Amino acid sequence: MKDTATRPDPDLDAAATALAEALGITSDELADAVSECASGQERPAAELLLLALGDVVRRDPNRHDLVGAVEAGHILGVSRARVHQLADPDTGHRLFPRPRYHLAAGKLWRRADIVAFDKLWDRRRTGRPRKSQ
Repeated sequence: MKDTATRPDPDLDAAATALAEALGITSDELADAVSECASGQERPAAELLLLALGDVVRRDPNRHDLVGAVEAGHILGVSRARVHQLADPDTGHRLFPRPRYHLAAGKLWRRADIVAFDKLWDRRRTGRPRKSQ
């Protein structure tokens, strides 16, 4: 992203890339939004970036709705511990979505990804499996 008033700022470029990734949009989508906001105006790049981010979020406010293990469990009808079992890359469910963020407090998933998994998931029944006769 280039500042219309001064030369390019590598820190601003890095911040813009990180923000785009955090919002789940491509750098190209963000660049398009910045171009729309600029519309012939001479503004600092940081201001254009903030205006563009606001526009992107206003267009689709639910796009970036994140949930933790407890909320994902509520959606799926399982415990927080079961969500972590499903999410385990080695032993979990192969279709379970990858977390968008790994924080010290835990993993975060997009709500839409969990809802989509819920529609595909063939749940096991609770309790011990019946013995085959």
